[in-house]
Amino acid sequence: MTATPTSAPPGTPRAPSPKALRPALTTPLMRLAWHGRNMWHWVARPLTMGVRGIILDDSAPEGGAASVLLIRHSYVGGWHFPGGGVGKGETLVEAMRREVREEVGLTVESGPQPFGVYARFRHGASDHVAVFVARGWSGTLQADGVEILEARFFPLDRLPEDTSPATLRRIAEFQGREPLAERW
Repeated sequence: MTATPTSAPPGTPRAPSPKALRPALTTPLMRLAWHGRNMWHWVARPLTMGVRGIILDDSAPEGGAASVLLIRHSYVGGWHFPGGGVGKGETLVEAMRREVREEVGLTVESGPQPFGVYARFRHGASDHVAVFVARGWSGTLQADGVEILEARFFPLDRLPEDTSPATLRRIAEFQGREPLAERW
């Protein structure tokens, strides 16, 4: 009869779990895909449409600032609004709802309000981004763990230090501290 060890001897290294390896493997792949997309834009020069959502949580105590949902990607630094590209046959609102659901697990329920449309000419792309404001949502906030590493609500008056400049500009416009711009 062969004895089956119930645990490894102390000091024996354990193989990392597949779940623990996922961010270590996917982050470089996501960055490579991001750079590949940028190179394709330089060559093909397509006109693309994207969406972002200013997802608000107004449940702050009396007199407290509302909170806004921000995400951290696996392929680009800083905190951003959730969002992404508009698919063929998809409306802007459908795309925004889908992106929020896929990236952070929330369902945007009530009618999101259009906020602005911005031109974004970076990395050879000719993007236009429609931004919507949504206050009605449900679900449990959870980053997808592949494209989105972290998702959190932040009070509008206490945003993270590394919030992207474009996100800060949109928040200033939303709060009426700056006029709406044309460019992202």
